[in-house]
Amino acid sequence: MTADVVLRWLFALVVAVMLTVFGLLLVTGEYYNEGPVLLRVAEDHGLHQGDIFVLTGWAAGMLSLSGLLLLRRR
Repeated sequence: MTADVVLRWLFALVVAVMLTVFGLLLVTGEYYNEGPVLLRVAEDHGLHQGDIFVLTGWAAGMLSLSGLLLLRRR
């Protein structure tokens, strides 16, 4: 592997970790208008309607990152 390929994968790993950490912070936080609980995980924890937006953004970011990594240079 060349240094260019290693750097590309290293940068991708950093982006993936940051997206995941920010997504987890948003999902686990408490907000004024987070919407109704859609899926109860524990007695005082669950997946709220507002969390779907965060998870969708995380998935879009990860798919975009995968596309950038898997596209071959021309």
